[in-house]
Amino acid sequence: MIGCDIMGLTVEQFKAFSDAEQLQTIKELNNSGNVETIINILTDVGLENLSVPLLGELGRAYNNNDKPEEAIKVLNSIDEEYRDAVWHYRCAYSYGFIASNNNEAYTSDNMQHMLSLVDNGIRLAVSENRNNIKEYFFELIDMCYMQIDFERCESDYPELCSAYSKYVVEKQKNRRGVSQHRTITVEEIKETDDMWTINEPAYWSINIYGSYDDYLESAKGFTIEQRYLNAICWYFAEVNNGGHHQFFYNSTGIVWEDALAGLRLFKMDELAENLQSVINYFGGSIPFDRAERWTILQEWENNPKFFDFLDEKDDAVYTYDGIFEDVFVHENPHLFVFDGTYTIPE
Repeated sequence: MIGCDIMGLTVEQFKAFSDAEQLQTIKELNNSGNVETIINILTDVGLENLSVPLLGELGRAYNNNDKPEEAIKVLNSIDEEYRDAVWHYRCAYSYGFIASNNNEAYTSDNMQHMLSLVDNGIRLAVSENRNNIKEYFFELIDMCYMQIDFERCESDYPELCSAYSKYVVEKQKNRRGVSQHRTITVEEIKETDDMWTINEPAYWSINIYGSYDDYLESAKGFTIEQRYLNAICWYFAEVNNGGHHQFFYNSTGIVWEDALAGLRLFKMDELAENLQSVINYFGGSIPFDRAERWTILQEWENNPKFFDFLDEKDDAVYTYDGIFEDVFVHENPHLFVFDGTYTIPE
C-alpha cells in the first residue's frame, strides 16, 4: 500500500498518487467502511478531475451512505460508452433504494428506472462474462419485491422476469435455513390476538410453490384447521395487496379450496360467499396448477366486464366488518396447538 496513513490522507497527498494508487486507496477505504472519507476526498478533488473508475466509486460511496440522489447525479455524469454492468447495478441500486424507501408503486418513475437498468444490466453482465453480478441485480428485485406488480412486469420485462424466476427456484433449492423448535399451547392461543404467531409454523412448513401433491404432503404435520388458517392468511395477504386476480395469479392460488373451506368452517360466511361467487364465475372450479390458472386468467382478461366483477369482489374483502379467523381459533384452541420443529430461511 501507499506509504502514508490512509486515515490521515489529505487531498494533496491523494492527488499526488498515480491513477492506480488513487483507485486502490479508495477501494481500501471502502473495504474499511470509511465512505464519508471517500466522499470528502473525491468531492474536494472535484468531479471534473475524477477518472471514470473514481466517479463509479464515488457513486458507490453515496449509495453506501444512503444518499442515492447524489449517487445518481454522479453516475449519470459518466459517458455512455463506459456504462458497463457495474454502472447499471450501482445506478439501479440508487433508484431501487428510493422506490423501496418511499414504498413507491410499480408504475413510479424510480421503479421503472430500476427495472430498466436491471434488465439491461443483466444482459451486459452476461456479455461481459460477469455472472457474479447477475445475482446482485436479482437482489434488487428482492428489495422491491412487495411493490412489483409481477403480472405487469412479466409483460414489460419478460426476459428479466423469466431469469428472476429461475433465480428464485435455484435460491430455494440451495437455501439453508434455521431450524426452530416451537411449542404453542392452548393457554398461549387463548391469550393472543396475533394470528401470525399461531400460524407461523404452518406458514414456513406448507409448500405452496410446487405441485398440489407437494402442498398436501407438506401439510401432513398439521391439523386440517391449521391448514385452513394458513390458507386464509394467504388469501387475506394477497387480496388485500392486489385483489383476487393477484391471489389466483401468484403461487398462493393453490390454496383457494382450503381458503374457501376455512372461511365456511370459521363462520366467515359473507367472505365465503364472496369467494364462492368468484369461483362460480370461473365455472365452479379453478386449477391448482399455476400455469393453468394463468391461461384461464388470460382468457378472461379479454372480457371487458371481468375486472369490474373482480373489483366488486375485492371491495367486499376490503370493507368486510364481520368476524375474523381469531374467533374460531379462540373457541377451538386445541385444534391449533403445535409442538415441533420447522425451518425459517436465512
